Amino acid sequence: MLKTRLLYGILVLFAVLFVHSYSGMVPNLIFNLLWVLPAVSFLYTLFVYFKFRFVQSIDKTTFTKGDRMRLTFSLGSDDYLLYPYLKITFFGSDTVFSDQLSSKIFSLYPREVKSFTVDLECKYRGFYKVGIESVEIRDFLGIFRLRNKYSEEKTITVFPRIVVLEKFRLRTNFMSETQTVLDNKYEDMATISDIRKYAYGDSFKKIHWKLTAKSNELMVKNFQGTSETGTVLLLDLQKLPFSEDIRIVVEDKLIEAMVAVVYYCLSGWIPTNIIYFEEKLLDIKAKNPLDFNSVYRLLSRVRFNEETKAGDLLELYLNEHITRANIVIFTSVVDYHLFDQIYKAKYSGYEVILVYVSPEELTGMKDETAENVLSYLPEIGVDYYKINVSDDIKAVFENR
Repeated sequence: MLKTRLLYGILVLFAVLFVHSYSGMVPNLIFNLLWVLPAVSFLYTLFVYFKFRFVQSIDKTTFTKGDRMRLTFSLGSDDYLLYPYLKITFFGSDTVFSDQLSSKIFSLYPREVKSFTVDLECKYRGFYKVGIESVEIRDFLGIFRLRNKYSEEKTITVFPRIVVLEKFRLRTNFMSETQTVLDNKYEDMATISDIRKYAYGDSFKKIHWKLTAKSNELMVKNFQGTSETGTVLLLDLQKLPFSEDIRIVVEDKLIEAMVAVVYYCLSGWIPTNIIYFEEKLLDIKAKNPLDFNSVYRLLSRVRFNEETKAGDLLELYLNEHITRANIVIFTSVVDYHLFDQIYKAKYSGYEVILVYVSPEELTGMKDETAENVLSYLPEIGVDYYKINVSDDIKAVFENR
């Protein structure tokens, strides 16, 4: 467009020189036309801008990662004018749907209607806008451009994939009787806090015999005062220093890994706390499979926009809590401050597991700091999982 404007400006300049050099009707006609044409072209484009209409729809608003979404939209002219140049841009065309959806450029003849249907794969979890983001309209001369960003937005929620784990390295004896002797002094034996699967060390007095008979596996009653120990899942929501297309992939993998562990814990009736920082430290409690759906919906919509790092998050948690538990940290940034806090937690009696989702495959750069920290963790008795964006989460978690 800049080139077109430049060429038209040069043409006008030549017309001015032509009028000054030669008198007569033809030079004046050419000069006047060159001034009138842009004005007429702009007014015509402005008219099209206000007359242009479209409709769009999606087949549903909630999806699970891997599902396909159908986007349908129609554009039309209800008058006898030609719409010479229309450019349609879409939400997510350069991010979540980058390899599936691109801008469309076309013209509309008088009273013509064009309809399009696009099937899109929902590759990444999240809550985002879909459909037409803007319509760009240009004039006949290619000098003017008007862009309309429409307020009629469509939004969808894509839930993360649920990976079912057969095993995960948690110390279940945090929930057992051998690890809660002090808590047992204050148990209210008349108040059942929740029910979970039997763990080694539990007293047979706590077995729920009726539920055990129905489920064909040993189930244990937790009484008030002993159910606060369990598993703590820390989710690092710091904004990654990468382009948006890389961030989306890494964040999706991190949430998928966390959902797998949440599902594993709650399916086994392991009391679980989800800790993350969103303007303040938040603590979401879940105790049994019935709580999973609420946590699942939460994790599908969380946004990675915080400045608080994983080390700061762990430090905040340790300063506010003293009850020993499994701590599982989910992050995509590993640094020495995080290592210091893990060391502190480990020697305060916590069992710590680090789940690190590496962006290395996408950035092409190896994080030497992260690699050094990971190499030190086994020396202080801390397990870790390194997950690349192309890895099978189930295979990584279970092949240890």
